[in-house]
Amino acid sequence: MDRRTFIGLLGAAGVTVGLTGPAGLTAPPAYAAADPAPGRAPHQPFMHGYNAASIKNWSPQTDRYAKYFRSRVPLATRIAPFAATQANPALATGPQLMNLSYDYDNSFFTAYKYNDVFARRLLRFWQYTDLYGSWHGMPVEGSPTDDPEHGLINLPNPAYTDAAHRNGAKSLGCWFWPRSGAFSDYLEQHDDGSFPVADKLIEMAEYFGFDGYFINQEAETAPADAAKLMKMLKYLRAQAPKGFHLQWYDTIMVNGKLDYQNQFNDKNAPWIQDGDTPVNNSLFANYWMPTAEQVETSRSTAEKLGLDPYEAVFHGTENEKYGYNPPYDTRLVFPEGKPARTSWALFGSQFVWDRYPDRDNPDAQDPAFQRERRYWSGPNEDPTRTGRTEYVPWPHEDDGKPRDADNHKKWDGVARYITERSVIGSFPFVTRFNTGHGRAFFLDGSRAGGRDWNNAGIQDILPTWQFWTRSEGKDAPLTVDYDYTMAHDGGSSLRIAGDLGPANTTTVRLFKTALKVTGGERLSVTFTTGQAGADSGLEVGLIFADAPGRFVWLPAGRTSSRSWNTAVRSLKAFEGRTIAAIGVRVSSRRQGAYAVNLGELALLGGERPARPGTPSGFTVDAAEVQDGTAEVFLSWRFQGRGVWYYDVCRELPDGRREAVGRVYDEVYYVKALARTGDEESTTLQLVAVAPDGSRSAPALARIRWT
Repeated sequence: MDRRTFIGLLGAAGVTVGLTGPAGLTAPPAYAAADPAPGRAPHQPFMHGYNAASIKNWSPQTDRYAKYFRSRVPLATRIAPFAATQANPALATGPQLMNLSYDYDNSFFTAYKYNDVFARRLLRFWQYTDLYGSWHGMPVEGSPTDDPEHGLINLPNPAYTDAAHRNGAKSLGCWFWPRSGAFSDYLEQHDDGSFPVADKLIEMAEYFGFDGYFINQEAETAPADAAKLMKMLKYLRAQAPKGFHLQWYDTIMVNGKLDYQNQFNDKNAPWIQDGDTPVNNSLFANYWMPTAEQVETSRSTAEKLGLDPYEAVFHGTENEKYGYNPPYDTRLVFPEGKPARTSWALFGSQFVWDRYPDRDNPDAQDPAFQRERRYWSGPNEDPTRTGRTEYVPWPHEDDGKPRDADNHKKWDGVARYITERSVIGSFPFVTRFNTGHGRAFFLDGSRAGGRDWNNAGIQDILPTWQFWTRSEGKDAPLTVDYDYTMAHDGGSSLRIAGDLGPANTTTVRLFKTALKVTGGERLSVTFTTGQAGADSGLEVGLIFADAPGRFVWLPAGRTSSRSWNTAVRSLKAFEGRTIAAIGVRVSSRRQGAYAVNLGELALLGGERPARPGTPSGFTVDAAEVQDGTAEVFLSWRFQGRGVWYYDVCRELPDGRREAVGRVYDEVYYVKALARTGDEESTTLQLVAVAPDGSRSAPALARIRWT
């Protein structure tokens, strides 16, 4: 049994103590057990589902781990489209994308916000997603392990919500029926006309920081319950805050009969708009699309109701089962030579990692990363060269035969149909190319922790194009990828490498932006070539909105160190102009092996912001200690304004820092803090980091081991 040790902040006045059908989205496989998943520490917070009783009685004070699963990152505003810098300037910007997938970690049903594993499914392509929906289902808190009850509602993983919001995408929780119990329990209505479940769903979304719900009522429903559900959803839509999104899956009719329409038509239209009354915001049409006429019906039905087809209708593609080769061809939604008929929905995009045979091997993740690039950027792994490279008859349906699900050559790539989006519209903009997981953790260019980790919530804004490379000569351009062996900050850097010479000067377009230069701004790039006192061969390029056809190049110059170098360039010469894209170029007068790692790219404002204040209220709430290792629960007073994130570190006996965790929140759980030697106490530091990367003085808390 663990020995509970109550730990407080030394020097404080006191001690704080705490301690379903063949079509549609099928139900998850049976849950094996609700007790801790493999690799879970005994007291590690984990997510759970919610039934009628737990929804009606919900409060953050009674939900055991609620405060550890909040997303605090606000929804970023995306910049206006600018066709001239798109990968495909002719591609229309109206169609949207819904990405419905299960959250990362090592169990379909048990999700953690962050963990000590590298080999996990993350998403590096938020630039194409407008709506993200979690998909799985989790046992209700306290249900029996041998036959657990799954909740109607599961929340989106808050780390994914953080990443989605940072990239301007909305995040939705999931509603899935059938579940245990009577559905009528969810439809209770008070005498004043309110619905307690609807009120709590809004309250939960606001507390946990997500943006609405994906509603999958995928079972026959009694006519009276269906009518009451319609009434409750109207109430929910009317009471929800601005920007709240409800997406209805193509399931039951208004009389409760389960009848997939595979389109938006007069039969299921009342679930989106009943007469003049709005119900749900949009429809995820079931992914059977046997005819172009059905897609046209979806468009015409939306227009007849006065709705934008790109806002109201998302035709689905099933990737979880069919991988790269789904039936019901996407080209029905995006006919060649015509405007897209509706928006697009993806189900099961996690297959790129989940179907990879060696997915749990941390030393074999590169093929999984390549599968992901092929899914989003197309078989050539380049969003400017999308389109399937192996012929598939069109249109085609599900003939029941085995499909070549892992053949990426039969997939066009999401970028074929959906334009890239960006939120980079103001200074400062800083990225360290941190994908949200690593084999180690780096701070200020030095290795500060050697454990595997994942935390999608601290993922940086990643390159808009992955990867748009060009050679200025006859030879192929150098390769680009994330490097997990070295980083300046976080777990990864961006590496450009290969045999470089006069015949393949390589340009890499990185970010789509809308940055108005007013005169005092500056550009900073931190990089390493592994050589000191040599020409780096690196230039940073800016494309301006008034001249979108060419780069203006700013040389990084010579290196001064074999480790990390930082080059800073004033943008004064570009005053009054708008930066519409950013890239880099590498060149060499001599042929030979070349590599450069980009550790940070920053565009900083003219005024240096004030250094963040030292965090206040930093407290060790509780710890569970066993055999020289502690699970630690930390908290502090949250200061969202002017803070990018908080870093938690420990002071080592030799004076160095060890990275413990990073989060944008007011609480942090430390899974395994190991005692060093026979030290009697360990000092923890909490540092607030501003959006430009400047760091506060540390707040301190101490753990006594004896």
